[in-house]
Amino acid sequence: MWLQLFALIALVQLIKAAPTNDGQRVVNGTDTTIQEYPFMVSLRSSAGYHSCGGSILTRNWIMTAAQCVDSNTASQQTIQVGRTNVSSIADESVFKIELVIQHPEYDPSNSYINDIALLKLVNPLKFSVSIQPVTLPEPFFEVDEADLEVTLVGWGVNNDGIFSDTLQKVDYYVVPNEQCNEIHGNNTIYPSQICAAEPGGGKGQCSGDSGSPLLHRGVQVGIVSWNIQPCTIAPYPGVLTKVSHYIDFIYEHTDLRPATGLIWDQ
Repeated sequence: MWLQLFALIALVQLIKAAPTNDGQRVVNGTDTTIQEYPFMVSLRSSAGYHSCGGSILTRNWIMTAAQCVDSNTASQQTIQVGRTNVSSIADESVFKIELVIQHPEYDPSNSYINDIALLKLVNPLKFSVSIQPVTLPEPFFEVDEADLEVTLVGWGVNNDGIFSDTLQKVDYYVVPNEQCNEIHGNNTIYPSQICAAEPGGGKGQCSGDSGSPLLHRGVQVGIVSWNIQPCTIAPYPGVLTKVSHYIDFIYEHTDLRPATGLIWDQ
C-alpha cells in the first residue's frame, strides 16, 4: 500500500515539475517565520554561529539531538530563540545553558539510536507570540499510513550548500519503518526512529538541521538525526528520533508534566 502511494506521489511530483527547467531543487524548503513556528531554537557554537536546531519544551528546557551536544556545551554553546533570522550577535534572544542531559544510551555507532538531549537554561524564557513550547505526541504515537504528510523546520544547508539565515520549512512524507529499513540496508532503522522523504529526492534534512523538529499536524513527531550524503538523494529517506518513544525520558528529566505539557502559557 505504501509503495503504491509513494509511487503515485512521485508521479504527480514529476508531472508538476515537468514544465520547469531551471534546475532548482530545494533541500530545506521555503522561507517561513518564527511566529509560525515559535518553538524553534538555534543551538549556537562558541563563536555564535548556528550549529543545530532544537525546540522549546518549557520556559527552562530545550530539546535537541544528542549528537549536537557534548561535555563542553553548557560552557561554550548558547541558544537563540524568537528569531526568524539567526545571527551571531549576542542580544536578548540568546540564552546560556546550565545543564545538558544526553540520553544515556545514545549510540552514534549504531544508527544514532537514542539521538535526543535535553538542555536546561540558566534563565527562563519569557513566552510571547515568537516564543512558545512545542506540542508533544502521546507516548508511542505512530503516524498513520493514511496520513503521511509532515513538515520539517530548520536553518540547515539549502540547495546551494549554504546555511540559511532565514528559517525554512519543507513539506514531505513519512516513510514507514519497514520500507525505510529496506532502503537503508546496512543501517538498521529501529522502532524508536522515524523516516521522511520526498519522492524522487530533492527535499529534506541536511547539515545544520540535526536536532530540528519534524511536525505532523502541528505535533513534533521527530528530531532530525542522520541522512545519507549527499543530502536528500533518492531513494534514501532522512532518519529522525521518534519523539513519542521518549516522553517518559522527557518527563523524568525536565519540569514538563503530562497535565500541563500541552498548554501554551502566555
